[in-house]
Amino acid sequence: MAYSKESLVDVIARRKAKLKQIREKARQMFESGASGIEIAQAICIATDRVLLDLIEETLAGNPAAQTIADQGAIVAVGGTGRGELAPYSDIDLLFLHERSGTNEFMEFVSKYVQNCWDCKFQLGHSSRDVSTCIQLAKQDPQIATCLIEARFLWGNKKLFQQLEQRFRSFAVGNPSFIESCLEARSPNWHEHKPPAQELEPDIKSSSGGLRDLHLIRWVGYGRYGVRGIDELEQKGCITSEDATNLRTAQEFLTRIRIDLHLDANREQDLLTKDAQLRITKDRNIQSTPTQRAVEVFMREYFHHSSVMFDITRRFAALERPRSFARQTRDLLMGHRSEGIYFVGPERIEVALKNIPQVIESVESILRLYKAAALYNLKISPQVLESIKQAVPELPTEISKPAADLFLDIFRCTKALGPLLRSMFDTGLLDLIVPDVTHVRNLLQFNQYHHFTVDEHTLRAVETATLFEGDKGPIGGAYAEINRKEILHLALLLHDLGKGMEGPHSEIGEGIALRIGERLYLPKTQTEQLAVLVRQHLVMADLAFRRDFTDTALILKFTQDIGTPDTLRMLFLLTVADVTAVGPGTWTDWKANLLTELFDRCLLMLSGKRYSLLEAELLQKAKDGVCQQLTTQRNQHSIEWVSTQLDGFSAYYLTSTPQDKIADDLLVICDLDDETIHVSGTWKAETLTTEYRVITKNQISTRSCFHKMVGTLSAKRMEILSADINTTAAGVVVDRFNVKDNDYTGEPPSHRIAEVCKILRSVLKNEVTVEDLLLRNTRYGEKDKGKPVAGLPMRVKIDTSSSDSRTIIDVFAYDRHGLLYSVSKAIFNLGLSVDIAKITTHYDQVLDVFYVQEKDGSKPKSEERLEQIQAQLEQTLNEFFASTE
Repeated sequence: MAYSKESLVDVIARRKAKLKQIREKARQMFESGASGIEIAQAICIATDRVLLDLIEETLAGNPAAQTIADQGAIVAVGGTGRGELAPYSDIDLLFLHERSGTNEFMEFVSKYVQNCWDCKFQLGHSSRDVSTCIQLAKQDPQIATCLIEARFLWGNKKLFQQLEQRFRSFAVGNPSFIESCLEARSPNWHEHKPPAQELEPDIKSSSGGLRDLHLIRWVGYGRYGVRGIDELEQKGCITSEDATNLRTAQEFLTRIRIDLHLDANREQDLLTKDAQLRITKDRNIQSTPTQRAVEVFMREYFHHSSVMFDITRRFAALERPRSFARQTRDLLMGHRSEGIYFVGPERIEVALKNIPQVIESVESILRLYKAAALYNLKISPQVLESIKQAVPELPTEISKPAADLFLDIFRCTKALGPLLRSMFDTGLLDLIVPDVTHVRNLLQFNQYHHFTVDEHTLRAVETATLFEGDKGPIGGAYAEINRKEILHLALLLHDLGKGMEGPHSEIGEGIALRIGERLYLPKTQTEQLAVLVRQHLVMADLAFRRDFTDTALILKFTQDIGTPDTLRMLFLLTVADVTAVGPGTWTDWKANLLTELFDRCLLMLSGKRYSLLEAELLQKAKDGVCQQLTTQRNQHSIEWVSTQLDGFSAYYLTSTPQDKIADDLLVICDLDDETIHVSGTWKAETLTTEYRVITKNQISTRSCFHKMVGTLSAKRMEILSADINTTAAGVVVDRFNVKDNDYTGEPPSHRIAEVCKILRSVLKNEVTVEDLLLRNTRYGEKDKGKPVAGLPMRVKIDTSSSDSRTIIDVFAYDRHGLLYSVSKAIFNLGLSVDIAKITTHYDQVLDVFYVQEKDGSKPKSEERLEQIQAQLEQTLNEFFASTE
């Protein structure tokens, strides 16, 4: 091609401008309020026009232009073929050609692809003949689903029609093709896999995303040879209500996707928390008395995505063909039950003539669910669809027989999780427990929870049913519970008070009392259910944020719980609740702490523990350390070791591994009054570094905590946890677990040595933390952006949980230097930190400090507490004002 009037640079610039014009037009339509579908179609039409213009440019002056057009065709596939594009979507093209003799066409394709790249199209393309397309479609479901959307653009139309005809012959009515379509969606969706309700969803690929609508098109094509929702509705394959809901959800999701692309100026399908906040503001969505504006917006999102997922899952289940071999197997291996059920190897069926009898009442439906629980089977999709249609017309009163059936199902373990989800999907659960409706698609906008409240609740129940196979203390406690339905019901109810005015555990207590009466539970069981819901946050708080070796603290807690049986249930409820928050939230560290707290409380309530009495536990720790130290080369007497151990707190001895205690004593043995021992150790299993400081230097011990925090912060360390201990003899034994942000993996030895040296210098007052902070601030270094969560900063002071210390809880956003500012303020208040527990959840921290006055007394006067509260709140306000 010659460029007589335009230089190559000008040509490329002109081509880029065409794509820019398409996106600018899309932006104008978006800002003027056009629908998402209109914009997506307009982008596709304009893109088609540019693609066709490029064909003319590429062929200009080519004497073989007609030959090229006869040798092949350009086919839009995938999203391009579907006719709906987002501003930065990939352009999917198939260059279809004859089997041989297409040299001219292939040369054209090479030039054409380059011209597309010049336009800055993100091109996804392939060159194949018809036979290869069909062969690959049989092997790769991704290719098959792309061909469903094939649309002719240019060239030999007969060749395209040949592809259409052969693909249709292969796909329509082919059960294996439908299975391959489901397989193509399986990385993000499956019939048996619930919607994740992830709080940062992918608009396109997450469960309930636009890909689910595509799956309906794929399955609809394989089953009926049609692709559109309108055609499926006309054939009676989906109801008018479902069709309307699908169109509404498609529009909602499409407009958000276009918004994300335009804002990022690139392909962006992830609805991040920052994007959620921006879109909420752009749409002028207002908060309510119980929900922030962004939560209102995201609840609407999850409503549409859950509707999309539910309709897709039901459609796929109903239209999934069953092979003759499977039908024969089911007939041979199945049997009749109660006269109207057919129990097969995989699911329970109901004959069409008997379905009205099954769905006539809540009691009759629950009788079917109880049979499914007995056989641990699913209920057939056809019957579930009938139940879903029947539920809105059923009376809302629950009879005693129906309540008994419901509780019978809740006594199950293996079958409960799937059946509970089925009840949730059909709406039956809302009818029996009306408060469930309130938490559908409800979320808390923070960085701790991974799922919506309804999804978290269902996962919590599922988690508890897995305890049956646990070989440790969790499984042991689960086995001792006689009325498992109360535990399972408490898990269903524990978060139903969220999204209302007031503490959700207190609101949930009222819900539990009401539901207990609704289900005809005896008064004692209703009260037990209410206690579990009311106290469901307390045990985790005590285990992870308090010194539970404090007898007074345990005494008050056990008085509130009342019985060993309730304690066991609360222990298991807490484990399931924490686990169901999201991946990685349940750790060995949390398991050990919670189990230890459970043991201590069980001892107080019943006179026995699951494992060991505290005295025995302490003695075991001491014996293990004595054995390690008295058998080493430099032997230490048992008397010396015992004396040293007696000086440590019970908390230190029961929460610190024996080998670490032994290492600490070896250092203490060689300490004099001046030495400050500092060491650093890389922990490969956690990708963190542990810095340990041991000293009885009086100058250092008086202010060591905030100085060590400041030093580590100055060296750009992220402090993940701190373990602060002081022996009766005044020896400080402190450990800090940190992430070194200057290194992606293990820091080099010289880095650890440097940090140890600086820690020692600061504690000796040879250098100040302030000097370190100034020297180590990097030019242009910026802190994290504004916090996402938007929760208020708080300082809480607790004087009742400990007899000897006052507890300060600081809730704030994680910012570099925050812990140092807070700890220094505590020091300036004349307080000493006895125990510190540092907890970080993404961008939020909860720092807990056990403090005493310098003379060892407990701060408790009203005036003193008000001073502490005011000073720490002022510190937080000044710190965050300085970082904005």
